[in-house]
Amino acid sequence: MITKDGRDTAIENLTPENYIVPRGEERCYHCVIEVKLFDQKTAQKLSKPRVQKFGKKIFERTVRDVLIRQGYEVKILHNPNDWEKQQAAKQQEAAKAAKAAAEAKYKADVEAEVARRLAAIQAKEGGEKKPGRKPAEK
Repeated sequence: MITKDGRDTAIENLTPENYIVPRGEERCYHCVIEVKLFDQKTAQKLSKPRVQKFGKKIFERTVRDVLIRQGYEVKILHNPNDWEKQQAAKQQEAAKAAKAAAEAKYKADVEAEVARRLAAIQAKEGGEKKPGRKPAEK
């Protein structure tokens, strides 16, 4: 299997750190499962591991326990619970960044409006003076 570092690796060498989760399968458990079998005479390994994908609910409720009872060695490559936590954290960061950008835009718009109104008032005062009453002298 191709890993994150771009190398073709045997299934035995896959780890959660180097496993690439196929797009669209992030909400499933990805595991390497194997019932280890060895030749009694030569002690050579006969079994081959495989990558198996399970739905989140069924894996958490029954499959994990059943596989272990049947003698499978289960190594979890991708846990959808961890992925969902990471996605939630990314969404929170994106929301914070969007909120900060919106606040900065609002502040800039308010400052621009204040400057525009102040310039209009100054232009009005400087251009023409209305005749009015003089202040009373004491």
